[in-house]
Amino acid sequence: MPATKLQQKARKKYATVKEFSEQYHMSIAQAYRVTTLPEMQEAIIKTGVKSKRIDLDRAFEIMQQIFR
Repeated sequence: MPATKLQQKARKKYATVKEFSEQYHMSIAQAYRVTTLPEMQEAIIKTGVKSKRIDLDRAFEIMQQIFR
């Protein structure tokens, strides 16, 4: 069953750390360092033992506040 347009807008967009690093033009090591900051924890979701996903919209808001 396909999602409606309202459901698509309501879904958060999660990305891997690699996609996050590519979007902000940083190394993967730097991206992992940024994701370990205490401020970024509300944008991170654990998907396994070693895997993380990042809420891109929330991460953007947090990074604007941190890196002004």
